[in-house]
Formats: sequence, C-alpha cells, structure tokens
Amino acid sequence: MPAMAAPLAADKLQAWEAWVAELNGDRRAAFDDMNARHGVTEHRAYLQPTPEGGFLVLVIHEGPGGDGFLASVMSSEHDFDRWFVASVADLHGIDPSSPMPPMADRRL
Repeated sequence: MPAMAAPLAADKLQAWEAWVAELNGDRRAAFDDMNARHGVTEHRAYLQPTPEGGFLVLVIHEGPGGDGFLASVMSSEHDFDRWFVASVADLHGIDPSSPMPPMADRRL
C-alpha cells in the first residue's frame, strides 16, 4: 500500500477542496477510469492540518498498480491523466518534470 504526503499551502486549500469535489462529482467516472487503467483499486486522500498553518495531503494508492502509479500516470498521454498531473503540480507545488518525492516508508 504505497503512501505519500504532499504539502498543501493554506492559500491552496479552497482550490484543492474544489478539485476533490470535481473528482468526486463531474469527473468521477474519468477518475475511476484512470485508477483502473493504472491498476489502482483504491485511491484515498486525507487532509492533515500542520501547526504552521499549512496542510499535508496523505495519499494512499492500493491495488496491483499502486507501487508504480505515480510513474505510470506521470508518463501517460491520456487527456484526463495529463489534467490530473497538472492539477497535482499546481496545487502541491510539485514540478512534474523533476523526480517525484519518494513514497513513504512504512515503519509500523
């Protein structure tokens, strides 16, 4: 079960919540399709406030493609995947042309 924490600045919270609402609403079928194409059977995100006033988004990818999901979706030419990656890059300040942060190392 790969997991990672992505930073989210406080000024991006409203945009992130709108994006999540889109993924759970109008874009749900496309989101489910993306996950299925990349072998992810469950894709969860948790919002964790930090003491500094920002947030961490804890993301978990389960399924046979979970370990390779980030690399797979980043290299995809599918329109939805490209939109998804661009949204993640904008919201979390991640440069999709540079190496992605490593997945969390489970300790317990």
